[in-house]
Amino acid sequence: MTLRHIARGADRILSALEAVLLIALLVLSVAVLIADIALRVFANVALPWAAEATRYAIVWMVFIGGSPAARKGAHISIDALTETLPARHGLRLVRATLLASAAGCAVLAWYGWQLVRQMMMFHQRSPSLEWPMWMVYLALPIGFALMALRFAQVAASPPSAADRAALMS
Repeated sequence: MTLRHIARGADRILSALEAVLLIALLVLSVAVLIADIALRVFANVALPWAAEATRYAIVWMVFIGGSPAARKGAHISIDALTETLPARHGLRLVRATLLASAAGCAVLAWYGWQLVRQMMMFHQRSPSLEWPMWMVYLALPIGFALMALRFAQVAASPPSAADRAALMS
């Protein structure tokens, strides 16, 4: 088995895991909000933890969702310079930008982990759910580490057929 096959398998597993987590968090958020609204309307009862649980689920969705966005090239970018450069130089600039993004995300993952460690020492808990706050902050290092991995993965991937065609012209 070659390194390329292992990388493809790992990519498929990670992509599936990201998708499952994002779908589960979205379903959980919607279900909690619908239950809270229904209970308010029909039973005159509110779930005091519903807004907090939904907020934390959305935070996790944002940070986990950055990874598939990085893999698909869906993050905001300005391509005016790469469009004006010859294809070979434009491709090099894109790869350099992707590697810089990977490095930036890796640094943010490291600082995010430092924040999580600090939150563990403080033993702070969330107001309604009384969860350890480090669990909420853990979204930062995990999300940024995943984005760093995905940016590096795209930078290291072979040029697409369209890229190869542009390089030939």
